[in-house]
Amino acid sequence: MDTFLYFFLGFGYVCLFIWGLTLSRNHKLFNLTNVLLLVIIGLIYDNLIIAFGRFIGEGNVLESLSYARFWLHALFTPTLILFAWNICFRADLQWAKKAFWKVFAYLMTIGLILYELLTSVKGLKLGPNWKNGVLTYDSVGQSASPLMVILIAIVLAIVGILFIVKFRFYWLFIGTVIMILGSVLVIWIKNFPIMNVLEFIFIVSLLLTKQFLVRSEK
Repeated sequence: MDTFLYFFLGFGYVCLFIWGLTLSRNHKLFNLTNVLLLVIIGLIYDNLIIAFGRFIGEGNVLESLSYARFWLHALFTPTLILFAWNICFRADLQWAKKAFWKVFAYLMTIGLILYELLTSVKGLKLGPNWKNGVLTYDSVGQSASPLMVILIAIVLAIVGILFIVKFRFYWLFIGTVIMILGSVLVIWIKNFPIMNVLEFIFIVSLLLTKQFLVRSEK
């Protein structure tokens, strides 16, 4: 059942990636909101590697492929800070147009990437883990720090509130709250990848936000 769910999420993210590309077709490819596409690429890879794990089997191949999951998470996920700043900039929020906030967003993103590389990727050792018929290679003797996820959630929640106040647009805040809720529910729900499902909804909310901006700029 879980294997099917990961396949479903992986191909679901492929659909979200295509949606993201269509939203970008009339804009420059290097628009900072497109960092979301990098995050989606990482999630496509993550879910499909987990889904294919039992078919690849234990060994060096799956272990090597699994290392990339941690690298992509560390390199791509912090760019959501740039996404948060840029949607404020494009939404014509005056404070976001100040050079300070642009520099702060870049420095925070770079800082979180370095933090993740030093705390989660450096010295990473993986071991096989079977759970609910799914084979993954997970970190051995090293627990992931939640700092990056917490900071990103705080930033996006604040931006979500700003969008509610200024535009009556609720999806960004709702999606962020859902992701935060998932990080709490995972403590009690052990036999179902609830976080992965709610994370998918979170990414949908980010794409809905990008769609809102694209339509408002027409």
